[in-house]
Amino acid sequence: MKIFCSKDALLSGVNAVQRAVSNKNTLPILQGVLIKAEGQFLQFAATDLEMGIRCEVPAQVSEEGTIVVPAKLFTEVVRKLPDTTITLEEKDKAITICYHQSAIVINGYDPEEFPLLPDLMDPISFTLPTSIFKNMIRQTVFSCATEENRPVFNGTLLQIDGSSLRLVATDTHRLAYSIAEIPNSEELQFSGIIPAKTLSEIYRLLRDEDEVLTISFSTSQVVFNFGFIYLVSRLIEGQFPNYKQVIPQSCETKVNLSVKSFLEAVERASLLSRDKTGANIIRINVEKTELRIDQTSELGTIAEQIEIEMEGKDVIIAFNAKFLIDALKVIDSDQIIFELSGPFSPGVMRPVDNPNYLYLVLPVRTS
Repeated sequence: MKIFCSKDALLSGVNAVQRAVSNKNTLPILQGVLIKAEGQFLQFAATDLEMGIRCEVPAQVSEEGTIVVPAKLFTEVVRKLPDTTITLEEKDKAITICYHQSAIVINGYDPEEFPLLPDLMDPISFTLPTSIFKNMIRQTVFSCATEENRPVFNGTLLQIDGSSLRLVATDTHRLAYSIAEIPNSEELQFSGIIPAKTLSEIYRLLRDEDEVLTISFSTSQVVFNFGFIYLVSRLIEGQFPNYKQVIPQSCETKVNLSVKSFLEAVERASLLSRDKTGANIIRINVEKTELRIDQTSELGTIAEQIEIEMEGKDVIIAFNAKFLIDALKVIDSDQIIFELSGPFSPGVMRPVDNPNYLYLVLPVRTS
């Protein structure tokens, strides 16, 4: 293998795939990046056997070939290279990186041992604008669980039903739900749980210039294609909870309030709400035309007041401040309706001008 390409092309290739490199697996080959020179492209690929990413960058290929290089070392070397034309040459499972009058040799692995990223057999596919899907990820994926004892909560449910595309994420303490209309002339049906890590990678890799995203799926895997990126991921096995059952159909109190004012007040109150156990609980008092957060701890006292419009009963309720902040940061509207039904029922946030998003959060019982 012998190729010539720019430092920027090399860097964009390794940056695109490096998050799929396995950190936990003991197989040395999975800690490598496959580099393949073919046609007028240099292809990079990495996998941890659960997610795989493939990326192509332009290159001048004078001799085709394949090698697997240690991902961490190769990435660090590329970052330190000067901005000039780089020559890569493979010989005897080692790669020589030439620039100016200098050279670096990195020992690689046998590419025959590298697991190929699967191409789905007879996949079902649909396309949608990247901007829509990227925003849906941003507004839901933070609600996935981080503990790994119940895998179905470590992912986001993706559902296609007619022209409706839904993303739903929950860690059992909160739930984020986003829906979008997509062109679906073939009336495709799909339901699968995509790992949060996969969706976070899609969000990181999607660029504004990638106008269209193609999603293909089988019973056990899903593939995302955009720009020069191909990302394949396993689906999480198991039954996602019936989220429709937990969303209240009515409420006792409706509060219309400013997202910005509420977010800033909760953030300030949270600074004084941490107790000895590390809990970050704030108490909210909704009464007539105001929402109050009165917080006292060993750190000090804060009294926040926000003007609101309210329908229904007065209510005092407590929440984990982080769960409120996470949602308020991703809501794009200026105003929300916060629906409450007493101190022990979940609260539901709905953007005033967007019926396609909601966020449900369970209250905290306090003495």
